[in-house]
Amino acid sequence: MGKNKVPEATDLDLTPIMNMVMVLIPMMLLSVVFTAIHVIDVTMPQRSAGAAQNNGEVPQRLQLFISKQGFTVVEGVTTLPSRAGCPVGGPTICLDAANKDDEIATKRYNWLELYNTLLEIKQKPDWADHDQIEIVADSAINFGVLVKAMDISRYQLLPDGDSSKGKGKQLSGDQLDGAHAAMIEGGGDKEFVAMFPTVILGMPTVSQ
Repeated sequence: MGKNKVPEATDLDLTPIMNMVMVLIPMMLLSVVFTAIHVIDVTMPQRSAGAAQNNGEVPQRLQLFISKQGFTVVEGVTTLPSRAGCPVGGPTICLDAANKDDEIATKRYNWLELYNTLLEIKQKPDWADHDQIEIVADSAINFGVLVKAMDISRYQLLPDGDSSKGKGKQLSGDQLDGAHAAMIEGGGDKEFVAMFPTVILGMPTVSQ
């Protein structure tokens, strides 16, 4: 009686799988974001900054000084006085009282008060066409604080849910977190309403 013959094992054909992998790899690589680069428009200080112009007039300057105690705002040649709750002789806007000891540096500062202060200056006739702000930070200031100060000063804002067109508004409470840039329409195009979009990293000219 003959024995059943066991069929010989054959190699698996992996060609279809390899073809599929070769197609998927480029697709996966193209869909992955390895590095996101954001550009901030910053101008370094010019040699003539703070010097008198040829006609003898002092250039119009808006300066923001950032220290561990808060923000000092200089409008022209006038240092704005300390707001309520800040120590006498201290910064214009002191740290957020509720978060002044927070481990995250950006949460210690009163960004709402800073935005409202800059918007108040922008709404004055003498500053309506001015688009530059000098920002000076102490060497010990966290870089994230400096970047957020640039963002706060760039555009006029509207509270969340406010779809009105035109200039921004003063904010209150926690409206800053959900606020969006105000927009205007002209010629069919929409444009953000600027506040002080050009940032100049300058050297301090007023003692803090």
